[in-house]
Amino acid sequence: MKIGDNDIHLTDTGGDKPALLFVHGIMMDHSVWEHQTAAFEGTHRVVCVDLRGFGESTTTSPETTFEDHCDDLMAIIDNLGLRDVTLVGWSMGGAIAHVMAARNEGKVKRFVLVDTTPQLIASEDFPHALPGEAAQQLGGLLAEDFEHGCAAFCGMVAPEDEAVAARLTEIAARTDVGVAMTAFGTSGGRNQLAELAQIKTPTTIICGRNDAICRLAASEMMAATIPGCTSSVQWIEDAGHAPFLTRPAQFNEILRVVL
Repeated sequence: MKIGDNDIHLTDTGGDKPALLFVHGIMMDHSVWEHQTAAFEGTHRVVCVDLRGFGESTTTSPETTFEDHCDDLMAIIDNLGLRDVTLVGWSMGGAIAHVMAARNEGKVKRFVLVDTTPQLIASEDFPHALPGEAAQQLGGLLAEDFEHGCAAFCGMVAPEDEAVAARLTEIAARTDVGVAMTAFGTSGGRNQLAELAQIKTPTTIICGRNDAICRLAASEMMAATIPGCTSSVQWIEDAGHAPFLTRPAQFNEILRVVL
């Protein structure tokens, strides 16, 4: 889909059913949602997008903001004529969903936030995040040897499944280095705590119990703070940062109940 000067790649199962719009995390692409596409294409119109600059989508500049991604997602909803939209955002995709939910104009019926956080790097007023030194270490690895840094990062994403970690490493390593480093800088520097109180749309939070990237306390705080979230965190046991890939049956069961 041509949006502005960029070509945005997406997959779409089509039809006039209620829509599921899946948004991936940093350095990832639409293919991470294969288990969900297979499970829900019979009941929903499943759309999986490559965010601007990631996967097969282009970008005219690596300086892409969360707001830019939100604009692209809004354009996709409009251009495809999606109805009864549930947006499922993972990690950075969930942080983008925070922005979208805070300014929601009725285009999205429900948000599902998967292993995400309103602030990636810890601060005095928000200790429920990665220590700054850990983020700096990862940034150094990526800058020194990008492929090795991708492997280290994806090992943190899915420590419970080596095959999934290896597959995610392959996806991540194809990302343009400039786009990846800018995205990490953008994500790490944002504080979206104030936006949480603005999210009135029905919201569900799903998290792997062993997530080492987005801290469990952050998920609990979001569940308690977001007005549209009326239930506790939906935990997936024995799962890390990507439970929809390593524990797809449990993840899909939770999502089906939500829908």
